[in-house]
Amino acid sequence: MIKFFLAFRYLRKRKIVFLSIAAVALSTALLVTVASLFTAFIGAIELSASEYLGDIVLEPPSRFSSYDVLIEKLGETAQIDSATPILSTSGLVHLGPGNVKAVNIWGIEPASRSQVTNFKSSLLRQKSSDSEPRFEYGESKDIPIFIGIAVISEPDVKTDRYDFAAAEGLVGQKAVITIGTTEGESDEPMSLARARSAGLVISDIVFTAAYDIDKKFVFMPIEDLASLMFGSNKQNKTADVIHIKCADGVNPKQTIETVRQIWLQFASEQLDWPPVIAAQAQIVTAVEKQAQYTAELRKQMGVLLVVFGIISAGIVVLIFCIFYMIVKAKQKDLAIIKSIGGSAGDVTSIFLLFGSLVGLVGASAGVLIGFIITSNVNIVEQFVSRLFGLKLWSSSVYMFTKIPNHFDWFWAICFFIAAVAASVLGAFLPSIIAAKTSPVKLLRYE
Repeated sequence: MIKFFLAFRYLRKRKIVFLSIAAVALSTALLVTVASLFTAFIGAIELSASEYLGDIVLEPPSRFSSYDVLIEKLGETAQIDSATPILSTSGLVHLGPGNVKAVNIWGIEPASRSQVTNFKSSLLRQKSSDSEPRFEYGESKDIPIFIGIAVISEPDVKTDRYDFAAAEGLVGQKAVITIGTTEGESDEPMSLARARSAGLVISDIVFTAAYDIDKKFVFMPIEDLASLMFGSNKQNKTADVIHIKCADGVNPKQTIETVRQIWLQFASEQLDWPPVIAAQAQIVTAVEKQAQYTAELRKQMGVLLVVFGIISAGIVVLIFCIFYMIVKAKQKDLAIIKSIGGSAGDVTSIFLLFGSLVGLVGASAGVLIGFIITSNVNIVEQFVSRLFGLKLWSSSVYMFTKIPNHFDWFWAICFFIAAVAASVLGAFLPSIIAAKTSPVKLLRYE
């Protein structure tokens, strides 16, 4: 019992101990915050991929026709909830005098896309509507489009926020789109390249909070894009990619083989493709689609954690110095303990317990600080921006309009254990020195 009494007494009475507690707390908070923000950013990328692409992406080696037949076959499988086609190209959108933007153009079916992804929730005008999203706008004969908010406006430099009211006010504005296309059949080697333009009308604004999408994408009816690309005689349900949503509770990875078999059968029966060509189709989950990028981010996180971990390892040296000073200052107490029958193990356990208490208190405070900083990182960023006029986070650089701030308890527990272990390690050598204290030499002159 006396061991606990002395350990708590040293913790409360020795003010210098609070320096070691502060060191443990700050080091733990640093590592926990860095790990949480990195994992939250990686998680946000993977989540946005699922929300943007669905669960599974089927990407054949070239464009194919009769996508409606393929989607129907996919829908007949219990593992698959729905699927939606994509026809893509690139071009220029002319929004006014001197206002020309290079964009990626996707031909989509908005109703089926909203079943596969959260596309409807990104439409400023139609997201609150009870009906399925549609391209139609008034009586205009121009091609209706959905356009990314960053294509037509830029966020405020200081706040990084868009003026949504002003953006929505552009609904109904006319525009012109120009794409590169070919005359003649697409499989003819001597097709003549040329540009083709069409009038547009903005029917809705897309805001996904992923800057790369909001800045570069224009969406239009897939039939209109096919007609613009191939001519009116080529509207035969052509697509580049199929995005697929799995049924509730179904693992996308376990569904890939089912999708592959349906695709191979479709390619053989409907497209007359040789098996060797059809087998080149890429069928992956949306998360795997981003795997190369997220893997690099995890490497960067690992490097940062190693660097900060080496810096934080200094707490072992700091605790050693502080505990060594306490051992030298409390030699009389230790001598009395040993003189009344206390063993060297008892003296050692006092300082190891002392180190454990320092680690537990400091690590707990560090996890709490890390949780507060991570949970309120956007408020902190806005405060710094207003106070110093320095924008720490920009959606044009970091993809998202807000800093992902999910707290990672796995890393918090790992660093909590590491901090306690480091504190015990720092107390180990001083505890050995204390155990070797000779009570006779110290009390002889008292």
